[in-house]
Amino acid sequence: MLAANKGRVLTYAQIYEQIWGDFTTGNENNTIGFHICNLREKLYRANPDAPFYIRSVREVGYCLDVDEP
Repeated sequence: MLAANKGRVLTYAQIYEQIWGDFTTGNENNTIGFHICNLREKLYRANPDAPFYIRSVREVGYCLDVDEP
């Protein structure tokens, strides 16, 4: 979902509803944060010099930023 929307900030509600197919209840920030943390670890371990990173947008959501040459 982040890759399909690179450069665009996705809110916690957008991510939660798209991935889990359920409406948000208010506790989704911790759930999403946990999974983003694991995703970052796996992606960066696989390719530490990757030209992208997952940026946190405080109290809003996440964004996949790509450093293009």
